[in-house]
Amino acid sequence: MIRTRFAPSPTGYLHVGGARTALFNWLFARKYGGEFVLRIEDTDQVRSTAESAAGILADLQWLGLDWDRGPVPGDAKNDYFQSMRLDIYNEYLNQLLQSGAAYEAYETPAQLAAMRARAEKEKRPFRYRKNMPGRASPGAGPSVLRFEMPYETVEFNDLILGPISVGGDEHDDIVIRKSDGFPTYHFAVVVDDHLMGISHVLRAQEHLMNTPKHLGLYRALGWTPPQHAHMPLVFNMDNTKMSKRDKSKAARHAVQMRLKQDASLTIDSLAAKMGIASASLQAFVQQKMDDPAITGALAGALNLQLPEIDVQDFRRSGYLADALLNFIALIGWSPGENREMLTRDELRSLFSLEGIGKTNGRFDRKKLLWMNGEYIRQADDQKLLKAIESFNLVTEYPLKQASAKVLIDLIGMYRERMGTLAEMAENSRFFFGPPVYEPKAIKKYLATEADIAHLRQIAAILREIPTPWDAASLAGPMESIIALGDKRGAAAQILRVAVSGGAVSPPLLETLVLLGKDVTMQRLKELEGMVQAKPPV
Repeated sequence: MIRTRFAPSPTGYLHVGGARTALFNWLFARKYGGEFVLRIEDTDQVRSTAESAAGILADLQWLGLDWDRGPVPGDAKNDYFQSMRLDIYNEYLNQLLQSGAAYEAYETPAQLAAMRARAEKEKRPFRYRKNMPGRASPGAGPSVLRFEMPYETVEFNDLILGPISVGGDEHDDIVIRKSDGFPTYHFAVVVDDHLMGISHVLRAQEHLMNTPKHLGLYRALGWTPPQHAHMPLVFNMDNTKMSKRDKSKAARHAVQMRLKQDASLTIDSLAAKMGIASASLQAFVQQKMDDPAITGALAGALNLQLPEIDVQDFRRSGYLADALLNFIALIGWSPGENREMLTRDELRSLFSLEGIGKTNGRFDRKKLLWMNGEYIRQADDQKLLKAIESFNLVTEYPLKQASAKVLIDLIGMYRERMGTLAEMAENSRFFFGPPVYEPKAIKKYLATEADIAHLRQIAAILREIPTPWDAASLAGPMESIIALGDKRGAAAQILRVAVSGGAVSPPLLETLVLLGKDVTMQRLKELEGMVQAKPPV
């Protein structure tokens, strides 16, 4: 049976590149009637958190990537968390140690750094080997366990890249047990893939040079390795790797610019606003550290729009799960015939390893935005309602206040004009609270005494309409408003500014119906008072 796996480390949110890896493994298993396993690799006790693990499960569920074996959301850790499998790892670590395939090593981090520096100075690669000169003797400190990699060429057939050969002089003796007693990634992944019956390992090309090490471990343990397929990486359009650090880089650049442009803003004042130590913010700004928490706090303090990198980012930006899944499937894989809009069933039936390219894929944000808009326009109201409910769970827009009926009305108004749900949530704020008047709109449409006179005429026309308002009762009065003045439609723009705050809004008739008479009349009154307080020039 074909059995694939996705094995993220819970050290943060799920990167969109990781989501693509999960998707390809899911598609491959589903196409051939196999199983998809989810495993949480949480042996890094410093960086792994329960919150990150829960977030990864939630992101995979949002994307609709269900797993056959793995953690149970909301339950305690089970055997699909590596931190719960230490006894299993220790059994096989001891087996390698007793067979002579593994040995204790005693170098401190400082000693290893000095050895690497010496190799760099001598212009030679640093390869840690059991028989190399200068190894540390047993000391009082903790030791690590290393695997003695044979001095042999390792050859294997990659299902995407083809034949791969790595010479014996390129290997080193990797650490398989850390000084804290936990196994390293290299060892735990081999044990788990074997014991969980993984038949195919589909992972990113950045793991390609790990495969010879893993094959050495399989051989030493007497196990048959799974087949391997290494997929192209996900790059930005400027040919840089799409990294979580992109958000820190954007935040750092933004705060550096703000500090230059605003003399009243200082590191100390900004740090106080964020509730963090000035030294920490200073280190971040000076590129001495990348901290997701500081990045997020800066985004909130300075109202920054950071690039979406994690699945959670795209969810908060209002992308539909189906659209994001469709889009990332096409990064490095082609279904043929220049097809782009594909359902989940079509993805399953068309997916093949042969369709995966060897070169890095490009993440075209403009194309994703276009695709998401197409998905929004093709979705029925009930599907969009569910998408908005999911969007509201991870955001704090006033849209949360809306009833299902109001949401249906808003969907009708914005469906053809939005690329993301966040665009609708942002642009519809004026339905849920006082509008924020744009100075440019006020200056353009309420610049003269005649404009203010039209504002009063609009109020007089609308005041006479009985309640409750509906499209039929507003149709005639709206035509009268459009005909006001020398230029047809100019007065309608004054009304638009009055109710929405700006020169752009959904169709006015539908807007007035949803706002209702009381709110509309109150806003006309408030705008008249505001412009009278600052008379036109």
